[in-house]
Amino acid sequence: MNKKLIDIINNLKGSLLGIGFEESSILDAIENNENIHTCYLLTAKSIKSKKFSMTKHGRNKKINIKKIRKYFKKKSINTIICNYKTIQKFQKSFVPNSVYLNSEDLYIYGTKEELTLLKEKYQRYTNEIQFISLEEDTILKINNQNTKTNFFKDSYYKIKDTASEVIELLTDLLIN
Repeated sequence: MNKKLIDIINNLKGSLLGIGFEESSILDAIENNENIHTCYLLTAKSIKSKKFSMTKHGRNKKINIKKIRKYFKKKSINTIICNYKTIQKFQKSFVPNSVYLNSEDLYIYGTKEELTLLKEKYQRYTNEIQFISLEEDTILKINNQNTKTNFFKDSYYKIKDTASEVIELLTDLLIN
């Protein structure tokens, strides 16, 4: 997994938003890539020069997706690489916000079972989605170059997702 992520990082240009990875080899690859002019990290580890830190006094702050959207402008981040386990709690708001922030590619890594649900959510915005299968993990690559966001579309899908979660919760309660 780390080798494939390092290969992806070595081919990147522009700005990068990294969420949830703390392996030193990946951080070194980001530091050594001269084509990445700005790197924003949402992890506890630090890189000397290229860093946007969401940490305070050495501890991780809770990642607030709404603050990220306020901090960055529309389509201002070229590439986003994130760990599924980190964004799992924020799926409902992360999907439209990542489409809003990202101008090129979005990479999410995790297991294939976890990423199939995310693939369905991203297909609302674009059809240019592919799985990169590795030994036990998978990388979901989403091309956001031609995607457009809309307040009403985002609101509709947020309500739809909330309703499906409530229905699922009710069926679980009735069955048990």
